[in-house]
Amino acid sequence: MKPHPLYSNLLLFDLFDREENIVHFTTTREGGVSDGTFSSFNMGNFSDDSPLNIRENREILARMLYMDIDRFIIPHQTHGPRVLTIDRNFFNLDHATAIETLYGVDATITGEKDIFLCVTTADCVPVILYDRKNEIIAAIHAGWRGTVGRIVEKTVVEMEQQFGSLPENMIVGIGPAIDMSHYEVGDEVVRRFHDEGFDLSDATLFPRETLYSRYHVNLKEINRRELIRLGVPEDQIEKSTLCTFEREDIFFSARRQTVHSGRMLTGIMMKR
Repeated sequence: MKPHPLYSNLLLFDLFDREENIVHFTTTREGGVSDGTFSSFNMGNFSDDSPLNIRENREILARMLYMDIDRFIIPHQTHGPRVLTIDRNFFNLDHATAIETLYGVDATITGEKDIFLCVTTADCVPVILYDRKNEIIAAIHAGWRGTVGRIVEKTVVEMEQQFGSLPENMIVGIGPAIDMSHYEVGDEVVRRFHDEGFDLSDATLFPRETLYSRYHVNLKEINRRELIRLGVPEDQIEKSTLCTFEREDIFFSARRQTVHSGRMLTGIMMKR
């Protein structure tokens, strides 16, 4: 990933930056109004930060991208596998119903233009997809529960069933997330992966205790291999090497900061 040419506090994927009708971003923790452990560009509603600060941070981002904040679809994620398609009917909903509709959603899909599909993260894996042939986009929040629930597969299947999207026509960006070396998990997580049929025999996905005192998993790489298994060509997937835990200077991290962590935002939009 690379800094935005105009805004150093936004990061871009090289693959998506080449697409003329796509606007995308991943925020860092710089450039906002929050303070303390949320300093300063916190995008996450569900933290102890002031809602007014979070709203102002989102407004700052919207102004940077010359968009109205109401055109940013930001679900209330619950680490599940639910996928929601955003269509024109969504924008006819009253505010309360729209908020309720977005509750428990960890991936969104749309064929509409001038709408940012977004996910918030602070160690989990943000994934954005673009079907270049049919002009369909998606944004996914993939923590370990979502990954085990095969949220990437469910999103790709929904894109195929609803819009005729084929994995071979997709480009994918896997954003900054916690690296395997810092992502310690318990026995129950390992069991869930095995129970759901994930092959973790490769040490790059799941190193044994000879490397670490406890189990670790590589969420970014597991999701990358899921995309390849589904038919997305390897050279059409860009995986960020940035670790949210290590890079305290630019990222929030729930593992590092516990409940006092802010959130980054990753978004994608198709221009008219």
